[in-house]
Amino acid sequence: MTFQKISERLALLSLCLIAIVPFASRVHFVPLPQWFGEINVIWLLLAAGALLLPSGRLFDAMPRAGWWCLLLAAIWGLQPQFVSLMFPGMSYATALGWLALALLASVTASLRGAFGEREFAVWLARAIIVGGLVQSLIGAAQLTGLAPALGLFYDGSHPTTNIFGHIGQRNQYAHYLMWSVISGVYLFAVRRLGRGWLTALTLWMALMLAWAGSRTTLLYLLAMAALAALWWWRNRNETSRRLLAAMSAVCAVILAAQFALPLVNHLVSLLTHADVENASGVARLAANGDDMGARRFTEMHKAWMTFRAHPLWGVGWSQYAAESVRLQQLPQFAAAGYNSGLFTNAHNLVLQLLAEMGGVATALVLGGFVWVALPFFRRRAEPEGVLALGCLAVTLTHSMLEYPLWYYYFLAMLVLFAAMAPRDEKIVAWPLRLPLLAALVWVGWLSISTTPMFWELVNLYTPTGNAQKDAKRAERLIAIVDTKPLFAYHALYTLDDYLPINRDNLRQKLALEDRLTAFRPYPDVMLKRAQMEILAGQQQQAEQTLRTTLASFPTYAGQFLETLGDQDPAWEPLRRISREVYDKLPAKFRTLQE
Repeated sequence: MTFQKISERLALLSLCLIAIVPFASRVHFVPLPQWFGEINVIWLLLAAGALLLPSGRLFDAMPRAGWWCLLLAAIWGLQPQFVSLMFPGMSYATALGWLALALLASVTASLRGAFGEREFAVWLARAIIVGGLVQSLIGAAQLTGLAPALGLFYDGSHPTTNIFGHIGQRNQYAHYLMWSVISGVYLFAVRRLGRGWLTALTLWMALMLAWAGSRTTLLYLLAMAALAALWWWRNRNETSRRLLAAMSAVCAVILAAQFALPLVNHLVSLLTHADVENASGVARLAANGDDMGARRFTEMHKAWMTFRAHPLWGVGWSQYAAESVRLQQLPQFAAAGYNSGLFTNAHNLVLQLLAEMGGVATALVLGGFVWVALPFFRRRAEPEGVLALGCLAVTLTHSMLEYPLWYYYFLAMLVLFAAMAPRDEKIVAWPLRLPLLAALVWVGWLSISTTPMFWELVNLYTPTGNAQKDAKRAERLIAIVDTKPLFAYHALYTLDDYLPINRDNLRQKLALEDRLTAFRPYPDVMLKRAQMEILAGQQQQAEQTLRTTLASFPTYAGQFLETLGDQDPAWEPLRRISREVYDKLPAKFRTLQE
């Protein structure tokens, strides 16, 4: 095998690892817990690009997905010129992300050209299955309670009932496992996976999907079945028939596992002498007892109201959270449920874009994506289309109810799948490749040069308890807020822990708290702001701040009462408001010792 071929194979390996490594990252440091998972996408892209250089194939093609990403990079880069953003660096960072994804799309097209459509798709499908197996084994460790002992990422409050692999959330975990199922069906359809292996994969993934308890799984099954039927109708050959038969059988097994989970729980409990009681997505859908559904619809309504108030350019990228808290006080949202998480996202991709980016940008995002996906339907219906479109359908379905694409590795996979559309791109001439090569070098340099700043923020996150040292650390954080736009918000968020509730430098501290809560009105930060307003003699403003807070986060009332205590008479107005809200809570949320 020639050096060129070895280099191309290693480039393909690097690209395929994007489907595995970032999702399995166990390195989570505040204030940027997803940093390593997301930066791994960039580093693996750099590796794939460097390995393609010897063959002369790097950036030899630019698919529609790449042009779409370049357009979106421009949109996010320009929004600060049209909208007043509190932290424009958040928009610039997103623009850089889209630029890197344009490069990823081009590398994907280059590798498809080097290996052919079938071979590229087969290796990508295998990588996704490997990633799914890794995640499912971590999920099994969580189910059995072994995750803490093995040092795996897990939920300490619910170590055996909240099953989410290493991705951090049950619906994202089920999303990823469904990609693996689609990949298995594709490999079976093109005769690269035997019937026995597909059966084993399906049974295992069906069980893990049931234990995950994601209600969105049922929507995925509908999308997968409809897509397989459409491809059979378009092609009607042996491969499409195998694909439809396999997809139908797999969907039936996954659905059956949802209903059979109580029996499986009982059997596993007998075998392991443990009490396994996880509810499936179907069971959770039937129970509908977590208030999350109602809160999702509330956030969608508020996002629509935000868009109507800012129809052209939106309220600003990443600035919906403050609008959500502000609008929650309206009478129509009084019965929105008792889910007290900070809703920085509207839980619907289209409405989130409308609220934060406005109608113009959203039309370009959605119209551009339709343009990217059209070749799947206008060209011959190959089975590779089901792999790409099936995974896209899962991601987009999930995006109508949550926010997976706010995680860079999910967004990277969406672009990768979109870049698998039937090829219509022409070979890019060398002079035109030079800007892309320069962009790759720039993105790579930024990914490396900003890493020390990440570690500095990690090291600054926890105050030392030494007044002199902490004063210097606070000064450094303020300097980062003022001079490092890509990290300004995260530095300000970290700085909050360095601002004691006293009258020292009260004006400066209040200005910092006002800026932080105007962007991310977390309940504990809002309480601190209210306390500082009391100290500043702004009692009426303090009471309004706390009422605004408890309108969105009512279950924090008990925690606020504990924080305020009963010794300092200055906090009496805040205690009174917290007590009023606490007394109205349902019994299950009242945890104070009376």
